[in-house]
Amino acid sequence: MKTLYLDYSKCIGCGTCEAVCKFLYKIPKIVMTRTSYGLTVPLYCQHCEDPKCMKVCRQKAIFKDKQGIVRLREELCSGCKTKNCLVACPYVAIMCTGRESPVSKCDMCVTRGALGPACVEMCPCDALMVEDRKDLDKRETPAAREAYERVRKYIICPDCPAPGS
Repeated sequence: MKTLYLDYSKCIGCGTCEAVCKFLYKIPKIVMTRTSYGLTVPLYCQHCEDPKCMKVCRQKAIFKDKQGIVRLREELCSGCKTKNCLVACPYVAIMCTGRESPVSKCDMCVTRGALGPACVEMCPCDALMVEDRKDLDKRETPAAREAYERVRKYIICPDCPAPGS
């Protein structure tokens, strides 16, 4: 199963990923955030093996396709008052839009087919890539692991496992 992988040690926080996503979809599905510590990184769907967001969606609007990509059926998303999917996502990867589609999340640009995710193609640092989940540990360098741990501590859920775990 493929997933989007970000090498945080390479990411410079430029926002190209968010900009290209916004250009293609009007509503970005990957969003830059800045911490009070000055760290700027993108928040994006990790396409979890066992997605918590999918489990809590009462409308069954969040599903996992045959390729393992966690996707959103916008036509089924009713914008429920609870927004359980936002709360359930440990990676802060589902965003309220305030528009006709109540929430947004990365779908790895499935509509682009073989071209793959636009953010991967446009990243000036080669920090974003599509990887096989089982190969993530081979991709990870000590610098990438250290950078991820910093991001996890200050932005993402401290109790969440590393991608691929």
